[in-house]
Amino acid sequence: MSAARTILTVAATLVIVPLAMRSRESAPPAAAAVASSAIQFEEGQASPADIRAFVAAVRGSNAVQCEIILQSFNSWSSNHAPDRDSLAWRVSMVTHRRIASPDLVLDLVAAMKSGDACAARVAARMLGRSELQPARAELLSALGDNDALVRQLAAIGLGYSEDSTTSRPLVRALADRDARVRAAAAWALGAVHEQ
Repeated sequence: MSAARTILTVAATLVIVPLAMRSRESAPPAAAAVASSAIQFEEGQASPADIRAFVAAVRGSNAVQCEIILQSFNSWSSNHAPDRDSLAWRVSMVTHRRIASPDLVLDLVAAMKSGDACAARVAARMLGRSELQPARAELLSALGDNDALVRQLAAIGLGYSEDSTTSRPLVRALADRDARVRAAAAWALGAVHEQ
């Protein structure tokens, strides 16, 4: 493991575990489910309750915490080290499961449009990683949202989908009036064609 990856993993642990503990101590019952050691996995999937709890737990994270949480999408996917913290690993693995429950799509869309910077960014990535057609359709629809941040996150989510069939709408987004949306669309086009 490279030094940079080790540093990111340690930093993510320092952020994720306190988030889980915060949700255990003060969050509503749905968020407290993230902190339980009995997270349910169904055929390699985190349960819908775990996903909802994870998104609820990241709400209110500061910018540094959010960046570290978002790095977990790239850093922990194959971590099976015997010395890992099982609670932090279970919480972080929520982000690595392709969402298989259609019931979550509308919840994740709501989180993406919620105005909470971190929850919105996490939700957009989860929608993108989902192979569910309704998730893809919601991201494509969000490219036309009135809110530039929602359009930007939709483009990023589509980039995480690695689905080259989304190229045409992303090309149209390159003409968006907002520079952040144009930049996200350019990145997404590179991501969907990289695979």
